[in-house]
Amino acid sequence: MINNNKYWKNYNSQRTKLVKKIVDYNNKIKFNFIEKEHFNHTRDILALTLASLESKRNKKVRILDFGSNLLTLANLNNKIDTRRFEFTIYDPFALSLNKLPKIKNIKYKIKSNIEGLFKKSYDLINFASSIQYQDNFFENFEFFKLNKTKIIIFTSTPLSLKKTYKSKQINHPNLTQNVYSFKILTQKLKLNKFKLIFKSRNDDKYISCKKRIYKTLSLNLIFKK
Repeated sequence: MINNNKYWKNYNSQRTKLVKKIVDYNNKIKFNFIEKEHFNHTRDILALTLASLESKRNKKVRILDFGSNLLTLANLNNKIDTRRFEFTIYDPFALSLNKLPKIKNIKYKIKSNIEGLFKKSYDLINFASSIQYQDNFFENFEFFKLNKTKIIIFTSTPLSLKKTYKSKQINHPNLTQNVYSFKILTQKLKLNKFKLIFKSRNDDKYISCKKRIYKTLSLNLIFKK
């Protein structure tokens, strides 16, 4: 589902040390660890959206973090109260599911089998920037059970203001980016009763496309049902 398996397997593995550093920091300090590049901004978008989600008393709010790694969660617990959430991370390249670090006040599990994810429903799905590495996102989107999903998030995602196209990535030439059409993406979400309620733009340097065929922006989007 996500292209260039070898790269992402190594990428997620290399983030293990940073996860430990952030977790250790947050266990000692009452305010969050400062992350580099756009991550402080995009992680806050997720945190604020989670904080706004309503839930029934004593009922866990189920969150799917799709195509990501533990860094998404490692820096959350000093920002918001995370005790009412139950996180599932989809990492198809997880090396080991037996030696997972404990993160204070965060209940999570990592799944590498996508078929199992399609069978469950989630209150919020965070795609982050993963769809640019999915060759058939629109087709696979149809398999998600969205009847109980209230929010869908995309962050730091390159999107075309015209047609969908592919490009090699500047900083990682072995990676191919799928730059999906912003118009088609919003239409797809609208067909599933999701309304675009927030959009913001990141610096163009985070687009990373070697060749921009159409006008392209790095965008953060929140859709709500």
